[in-house]
Amino acid sequence: MNRRRWQDHIAFIVGIWLISSPWAFGRFSPDSMPVGSAAWNFLVCGTAIAILGLAALASYRFWEEWVNLLIGVWLIASPWILQYVQEPLLVWNAFICGILLVVLGVWALRGTNLSAPLTGGLRMTK
Repeated sequence: MNRRRWQDHIAFIVGIWLISSPWAFGRFSPDSMPVGSAAWNFLVCGTAIAILGLAALASYRFWEEWVNLLIGVWLIASPWILQYVQEPLLVWNAFICGILLVVLGVWALRGTNLSAPLTGGLRMTK
């Protein structure tokens, strides 16, 4: 099953943004290492999403969408779990990226599940 989806491209971009966001928001030390739980959370989640996005572009696997979806849910909940709710910019970054990943994951999973029944297993041509 080798499918390239536009959702994977967007997820990859979200991953790259999350990787760069600690530096964009000034959450790094003088030696350029991320500082704080939010910055490390964005760096780790962004790296995972970017790697999954590249893997999905090379060879699609059904479970990659589920992992993106779960990372999105984690990002939505992480400000409260990691206790950085007092910093609105970081909370909004986590919330928006998380919502994007959840929506992209659900959209890709729905497309996968609905494509076979809608076509009846037959290949449709124009």
